[in-house]
Amino acid sequence: MKDVNPVALFRLSVLGPLVSREYLARGELKAIIRELAGREYAIPGSDRRHVGEKTIEAWLYAFRRGGIDALTPKTRRDHGVSQIPSEIQEAILAAKGDNPRRSIRMIRQLLESTGRVPRGSLSRSSIHRLLRRNGLSRIQGNGAGPEERRSFTAEYAGSLWYGDVLHGPVNDH
Repeated sequence: MKDVNPVALFRLSVLGPLVSREYLARGELKAIIRELAGREYAIPGSDRRHVGEKTIEAWLYAFRRGGIDALTPKTRRDHGVSQIPSEIQEAILAAKGDNPRRSIRMIRQLLESTGRVPRGSLSRSSIHRLLRRNGLSRIQGNGAGPEERRSFTAEYAGSLWYGDVLHGPVNDH
């Protein structure tokens, strides 16, 4: 017997009240889907707890077309392949390489302001995936932020005193 994908099995368990019935009265399908979407689930491989109505409906029609195999998640053909053109990828990596503390937002703004990419054409997530794949997604350095610098410091407590004076309004009565 062939092993069943755990995600496909979970999806079928959600669809149970729908696929176990031969006949549904008018309007009953939507009502059952709405009720199923209102439940909490332990979704395999996810922290989410709810499934949307449209998702349940898509699973149902996929199951009717292809059985439990149709409920198995498909991997994308372009998984791991960036849709960002190679010259823009190089510009992103160079911008991060020039300044390792440069954020994704700053990289995107830099490329947009220099006219290398149209405004809004690069998503934050695609830049992040590219940086992560190249080992550049974390801030370089100690991560503690800018080094703290103090103008007035003393070796011992009480060695340095500060004073503040305010000349307020004078009452001439």
